[in-house]
Amino acid sequence: MVRSRLRGCLDAVGVAEGWPYADLLEGCLSVIVFASGGPALWEAFVADATAFPDQFAAEPHPLDAFVARMLERADPSPDGSRLWIRAAATEERLLDFRTLAVRAGLGWPSRLGLVLHPVFGPWLGLRAACLTRELIEPTGQLTSASTCVSCDARCVAACPAAAVEGGTRGGWDVKRCASHNVTTRDCQAGCLSRLACPGGAEHRYSAAESAYHYDRGRGRRMLARRLGIRDRLRGAGPDWATWVDGTASTSADRADWVGGALPTAQENG
Repeated sequence: MVRSRLRGCLDAVGVAEGWPYADLLEGCLSVIVFASGGPALWEAFVADATAFPDQFAAEPHPLDAFVARMLERADPSPDGSRLWIRAAATEERLLDFRTLAVRAGLGWPSRLGLVLHPVFGPWLGLRAACLTRELIEPTGQLTSASTCVSCDARCVAACPAAAVEGGTRGGWDVKRCASHNVTTRDCQAGCLSRLACPGGAEHRYSAAESAYHYDRGRGRRMLARRLGIRDRLRGAGPDWATWVDGTASTSADRADWVGGALPTAQENG
């Protein structure tokens, strides 16, 4: 029932075994992972902001707040047998959403550090997980070979900071990436390596969505002007300097990248 209520916005769903997460929910048997593929969630968010501009202007993290309202409508009174955890700036309980998404069959690990979905490619935003004591048949990890295997690794060549490593599993050098972004604006409009990935190219984010994820202040101002919203709040992060010196918090600062804008953000906008 909950899954059907979220369909259309959180349109990529998988189920992982719950026992590894029993420290978060005692007796957990299953974890349902909800993600947004392509622009569907963004389009619903923009429609909501258009209809309720005052709500947008009052929220420090309006997209996170929109997802929270969606989840509350879908499951308004979760009992003690279910626990929701969001990939969001205000979420205190942290999950490695990328590992969880791979376990739930939503994609493969990739050179970029992002989960690579079979249809959406890297344009997948991991948004929430529902831990439950209900036993649900796991989706299971993907058994087919990752599309990275046959790719010419154009994401590696596209990175101006040389922060994306080669190999089919690769990796993302966070400090190298952050150091580059402190001193340049090369990637202000979006991750060039992500844009170079051929996977799911038809599902790439719009310029407005990319701006919102990669430069929250600029992106929020752009969206507010486009929608005619009087908005005095400043979009938050990412604060690249804190990622260089290692002082980024495990909540708000880290979650500035939530939504998949950046490789950790697949926890991914």
